[in-house]
Amino acid sequence: MNDKIYSIIGIARKGGKVAIGFDVTCSDIEKNKSALVLITTDASDKTKKNIQFVCEKYNCKYVEYGEKELLGKSLGKKMVGVASIRDINIASYILNNV
Repeated sequence: MNDKIYSIIGIARKGGKVAIGFDVTCSDIEKNKSALVLITTDASDKTKKNIQFVCEKYNCKYVEYGEKELLGKSLGKKMVGVASIRDINIASYILNNV
């Protein structure tokens, strides 16, 4: 099941529908571009707390899912702790399958 989610995230990245990293994700949330924020389960507590605060402030959905290494691999990076999904259809698929 989770392999499919990672591959969909990878495809979304190629289509320019994913922003990677804390600062870019926060910017997406503030500009109302983010449909869903992915936070990996092994992200630091400080990162989780800060990104959840921004999500709640701007009423943006977020979900804890996966590991930094696996998410990074699907996005063509080494490790990714936070990512913003900009496509509403991909976001709803992830929410329904996590």
